Amino acid sequence: MRHILILVLITLLSVTLVAQTTMVVQNNVPYNGAMFYSHQRNVARSSAGLLMVAWTDRSGAGGQSYYSIYDNAFQTWSPPVAFSNAADRALQPALSADESGNIHAVWQQRASSSDRYQIFYAKFNGSTWSAPRKVSVNDALPAEEATISVDSRGYLYVVYNNDGAGGGNEFLFGVRSTDGGTTWSTSVDTLSSGGTLGTSIEVARACLTAGPDGKLAAIWDNSLTGTAARRETYVNQYDGTKWQGPILISDTTIVDRDHNRYSTIAIDKQSNIYAFYGIAIISGSDPRTRYFAMHKKSWTGTWSTKPTLLVDSSSSNFSPGMSSVVDPDGIIHIVYRRDNPADTAGLDEVAYRYSANAGANWSTPRRVSRADRDARYPTIANKVRKTYGIDIAWVESRDPAITNQDTSAVMYANVPYSLVSSVVEATVPTTFTLHANYPNPFNPSTTIRYAIPAGGDYSMKLYDALGREVKTLVEGYREAGEYSVVWDGRNAASNVVPSGAYFVRLSGSTGVRTIKLMLLK
Repeated sequence: MRHILILVLITLLSVTLVAQTTMVVQNNVPYNGAMFYSHQRNVARSSAGLLMVAWTDRSGAGGQSYYSIYDNAFQTWSPPVAFSNAADRALQPALSADESGNIHAVWQQRASSSDRYQIFYAKFNGSTWSAPRKVSVNDALPAEEATISVDSRGYLYVVYNNDGAGGGNEFLFGVRSTDGGTTWSTSVDTLSSGGTLGTSIEVARACLTAGPDGKLAAIWDNSLTGTAARRETYVNQYDGTKWQGPILISDTTIVDRDHNRYSTIAIDKQSNIYAFYGIAIISGSDPRTRYFAMHKKSWTGTWSTKPTLLVDSSSSNFSPGMSSVVDPDGIIHIVYRRDNPADTAGLDEVAYRYSANAGANWSTPRRVSRADRDARYPTIANKVRKTYGIDIAWVESRDPAITNQDTSAVMYANVPYSLVSSVVEATVPTTFTLHANYPNPFNPSTTIRYAIPAGGDYSMKLYDALGREVKTLVEGYREAGEYSVVWDGRNAASNVVPSGAYFVRLSGSTGVRTIKLMLLK
């Protein structure tokens, strides 16, 4: 009865979370698989304002997929309830909200340890769940790691993989429903190509996002043939009728093996696509800087294989976890996991940032996780509802100063939209400028600032005193704006270069500029 009253009150009262709010949804959840690598969204808010978080709890036999709803009247979360009913186990739930008051969920489950996982679906209409139903189409093949999105027409799309099928028969598949989840396609769309999904269980975990006019985009990583650790990132676009085919967008010339992982993707109302992934996801003992990379293009444009390096960097290892969305005003929101530089226990934290000018500039990172906990696997809701703000969920250690604790807390944070709605976009430069680097002379790194008065394709290359190309610092499309790039004194092969004079050449549709750098050791 209390659960019914909670649901009624939620429909009558508006959510009034103020400032940044961080809350424990559920304590004492086994860490193993509670949330999984951020390609699946574990938080959703319905068009009526109902807020839900979902996770896997494996404390029972095998495990089930659970959910909790925020009770605004009592300022608390409802007791967790399973929405799966697997005989053996149900794992990896993903959520997506529509514009009709519903929240849709998918997960993988099996009846026994000898069975292959299959993908199941259920709909929460604001008060009750529909009966779970299988939506994957071939019981003879595994179906795992599903995600779900609702397009602008209200159609549902689910993407999953059959990694482990072997025999050149491993792909990303998609199924859809055009009637709100009542019926589903009985044949699959194939999003990937080649028939091999690599040797790691982490590959082909697709993130799915929706844009206008029935458009969708999916992003995932996969191992290159013969290189088990090396990853590349792929994107496929759905035009409302069919998938256009997978496109490799990452830079295959980069020498590090374990690049281009943990991707996320978003589409704005003009159908521009923003793709993000990690670069230099390598050993924590390696001194090289880690980055998050962004590729951007219009719907009909061409992907550049030279990403913009942005969002954050650290000399400590980036680990799984990145999720993004674009709101109705065109602001990009992203959450990600990063090293907590202040601790000595190896803790990670969840940070949030936004960009109001198509990724040209980003806000200062805002930590949303608790300061003394080890936080992982953040996701952001598929809809930003301006009345309620930005909804974020993740898992972190239950207790302070313990990394990889076996017992977790399922967490939620809300960032009010008022904190981002007053963003003043950067003034568009009137001249094409390549500023003198600072410091100069320098050792070991220097910052190079430049200004672009008009959007277009730009290239910044570094040359030695003999005119030999050392490294490409910038390559690809840039919006008008102010930018900066850091050169760490290494060449394209990540080797330290000798002291001496170097030259930076910035070229694009608005001209060519050159400056001289002095590296002293």
